[in-house]
Amino acid sequence: MQTTTNAQMGLLDSLMISTPTNEFLERLDRTLNWKPVEKALQAMYPATTGRPPCAPLALFKMSLLQHCYGLSDPQCEELVSDRLSWRRFVGLGLQDAVPDETTLVRFRQRLREHGLHENLLALVNRQLQAKGLILKTCTLVDATLLQAARRAPAKGDQAGGDDDAGYTVKQGQPHYGYKAQVAVDETHTLIRAVTLTAANVHDRREFESVVKGDEEMVMADKAYWSRERSEWCGRNGVANGILEKPSRGQTLRPAAVRMNRLFSSIRCKIEKVFGWWKRSAGYRRVRYVGHERNRLELEFKCVCWNLKRLANLEVA
Repeated sequence: MQTTTNAQMGLLDSLMISTPTNEFLERLDRTLNWKPVEKALQAMYPATTGRPPCAPLALFKMSLLQHCYGLSDPQCEELVSDRLSWRRFVGLGLQDAVPDETTLVRFRQRLREHGLHENLLALVNRQLQAKGLILKTCTLVDATLLQAARRAPAKGDQAGGDDDAGYTVKQGQPHYGYKAQVAVDETHTLIRAVTLTAANVHDRREFESVVKGDEEMVMADKAYWSRERSEWCGRNGVANGILEKPSRGQTLRPAAVRMNRLFSSIRCKIEKVFGWWKRSAGYRRVRYVGHERNRLELEFKCVCWNLKRLANLEVA
């Protein structure tokens, strides 16, 4: 199969030119420059001899469709084969064979081997930043829990479960799985950085992993409040918009309560990301076992959200 996406249509494609199109996918295909992405992916295939691999960009675009719509590998293969608009987006002509589910599995493995399972978002964000869409006026930080792919092991049982997942309790309910820490640009709700940890890792520990330090202000909920975080903001010249939490046995001053309400009304914008993940992309639980596989899944979910926002912002 071709090593780059099909730049020219075949005879069958020209005959099908009047078929219905997917406006969102066509807009997305136009708004992002795919060449830097393709170049980074092609670097994973240095061999110049032997049977040519499937086009890495086609596999990347198939993965985007898969994660946007919460599809399994077989479902993704089937729908790309069935839908002409999806074929066009992926870059496959009617005469081209659709990569099978095994090829998608090997593609993800290669992404992990080359360290791209933590860098796909940064690869796309370079273009968003060049377009002036990622602003540095205010960064919103929050976390969301993700259920593990396997059931939690029974108490005292060493077998089963996921060694990289963890237990926590939220609103009185036990949870076993992972936690995604997310930082977004307040203006356009574009994701700037993300990390994945076991569910039992406290939010404060990941604050400095997702906040860049180049923003004018950062906002987060009370789980991130601490003297250390305040000192960090002071050292980096970042305005502290973390909701204040009263010390044990004390109550907040009225001014602090009013400030918390104001910050909360702004910080809640980040919930749009989690809402789309869980309602539209089916991302309430991770699909895989192990941190690296699930880190790649999270990276794709972040890329999908940012590309969705990009397509909408280009129209506005």
